[in-house]
Amino acid sequence: MDELMDTQESQKVYVVGGQHLQNALLTEFLDKASITASAVKSVEQVDEDALRAVEQNLFLVDFHSVDVNDVITRLLETDKRLDSEILIGVFNVDDDDDLSRLAGLPMVNGGFQHDCPQGLLTKGIKSMFEGELWFPRKVLQQYLVKSRAFNKTFGRNEVNLTDREIEVLKVMATGAKNSEIATVLNLSPHTLKTHIYNIFKKINASNRLQAVNWAQENL
Repeated sequence: MDELMDTQESQKVYVVGGQHLQNALLTEFLDKASITASAVKSVEQVDEDALRAVEQNLFLVDFHSVDVNDVITRLLETDKRLDSEILIGVFNVDDDDDLSRLAGLPMVNGGFQHDCPQGLLTKGIKSMFEGELWFPRKVLQQYLVKSRAFNKTFGRNEVNLTDREIEVLKVMATGAKNSEIATVLNLSPHTLKTHIYNIFKKINASNRLQAVNWAQENL
């Protein structure tokens, strides 16, 4: 495992969509901004060996030409098998309502509207790699209110979390990334992901934000 980590690249963006010229130009722009990127028509074009070779993989999905839910379904199972981290961002989003719906989906860490300035796009991508959620403040506030109301319906006594899962949740609630949680708790990346998926299932959370809110309310 140590040898693998020594040879891994740090981060890579896959621009996913059917609009070839637009995505090629976006990839070129990201490369000039020192963000390694490739354009692909679908997630199936990226094999698991390529993902393993990079510590953090971000799939930047075109809202207009790709089914985001299909991407999530395909990447969820892939993510469980890897020591690398897979993130999803969505660009070309029409409005705040669409962004609000995206904020509630698993693995989606950020969204960018169709008129997002290039500088803000690169800032958002780098923030997602740092473990942050990247949505407009208004969207996050609305989602946070809904998410907290959702989590209050699940009491601590109703959820059978193991001691280790509680430890993972507590560290996650500090804003730590997966790699940092694994280091703090001396867990392999694969074991950590198994704990996270089990936690999400037990508390009925669809994403990290819901899990953190649940932890703040119940632990």
